[in-house]
Amino acid sequence: MRTRNSMRVLAVILMLAVVVTACKPSAGGAAAAAVDQISLEGKNVEVVLWHNRSQSDQDLLQTMLDEFNASNPYGITARAEIAGASYNDVYNKINAAIQAGSPPNIAVAYQNQAAFYRSQDAVIDLSPYINSSKYGLTADDKKDYFAAFLASDANPQFKGETLGFPTQRSLEVMYYNADWLKQLGYDKAPTDWKTWEEAACKASQESGKAGWAFIHEASNFASQIFSRGGRILAEDGQSYVFNSQAGQDTLAMIQRMAANKCLVEIPVSERYGEQNRFANGDVLFVFASSSGMNYYADAVAKAANFKWDIAPLPQTGDLHMNLYGASMSVFKTTPEQQLASWLVIKFLGEKAQTTRWAAKTGYLPVRASAKEDVIAAFKADPKWGPAADSYAKLFDWANAGMVESPVAGYDPVRSLIDTDVMSVVINDPKADVKSLLDTAVTKANAILKENAPQ
Repeated sequence: MRTRNSMRVLAVILMLAVVVTACKPSAGGAAAAAVDQISLEGKNVEVVLWHNRSQSDQDLLQTMLDEFNASNPYGITARAEIAGASYNDVYNKINAAIQAGSPPNIAVAYQNQAAFYRSQDAVIDLSPYINSSKYGLTADDKKDYFAAFLASDANPQFKGETLGFPTQRSLEVMYYNADWLKQLGYDKAPTDWKTWEEAACKASQESGKAGWAFIHEASNFASQIFSRGGRILAEDGQSYVFNSQAGQDTLAMIQRMAANKCLVEIPVSERYGEQNRFANGDVLFVFASSSGMNYYADAVAKAANFKWDIAPLPQTGDLHMNLYGASMSVFKTTPEQQLASWLVIKFLGEKAQTTRWAAKTGYLPVRASAKEDVIAAFKADPKWGPAADSYAKLFDWANAGMVESPVAGYDPVRSLIDTDVMSVVINDPKADVKSLLDTAVTKANAILKENAPQ
């Protein structure tokens, strides 16, 4: 990495400042004090949590909630339910439930989805609960959470409000075939874009295979912009800015690599196509979520069985990585149900629970104190093998995470980035990159305005 220690320290200080701001109650200390006054004794509140995980993950989640049910002093009973196979399924079901007046107490939600719920006055600001002297997080708790994870739920459209709370996170990383890269004459993963493109094109030209798996994914595009020091959304949340120089350089590289046959397009219909092609030794580089590492390890072991590893995407300066992971939002009900819901989320974020969840799912735990236990669990699990050492690297990068666009209406903007920008340049080597991006940003800003809080 070409990061400088002084800049890294400054970045951490700034991030901690963001966390402090994110955790301030929207109505000041009075809001936290009001939470302190809520009594749950004898109320026997029931809490329902909606998510999109598999049945085996549901089983673990409910096991942990059963432990909470047996140990909390308030008689709270929490139950998890699978509300769909994807985040989009959950999102659609919640929107229908909001219209019907029957949302769950808690649900997984990406930051932009939570912002949309908030625009309907359906979810609550968690800042007063986080800062409650009776029910909230201690100063030591806040320090134990990865700063970037807490900061990711501060919402620019609703200043001072925290619309979700992290219980898992992952990072967009570069998967690479280390054996193949060595054969090409590189002793380590490229850390700058020029070298990376050179390696990808060399792999394609010498083998007839592909240097890079191009995925129709706006998050891939965002990750590359971040790595070049750019942003998708302006810091104040008032405009999209992916037509910056970082965006232009990203799109121009994609266009150039497509024209030079240095990449292979993975059709949307080819589910896990990038993973399977990588495992077969047909692709040198893939950009994908770190949460899939155990699947990559298993796929490679069953297929070409080569040495592989992960690294950050190439960078042009200080380290910036795309931070993934839906948080848990609390829906507006009664003061008692809202507080009980917060206590469930707080429990799931404790070291013991975040350790178990990370070890089962491959996500990062949300607390730094869980690091050694999670890594030890992976090293003891045969299915991970050498991938356990690769997973350990994620902790060094955790606080370099950035969120794409935590505002309402981002889903159609994501589609716009694919159809009007990325998909165009891989098929048209003469398309004007700046014009494409400027037009897309104009459309994206119209969507942003349409979905802005009234």
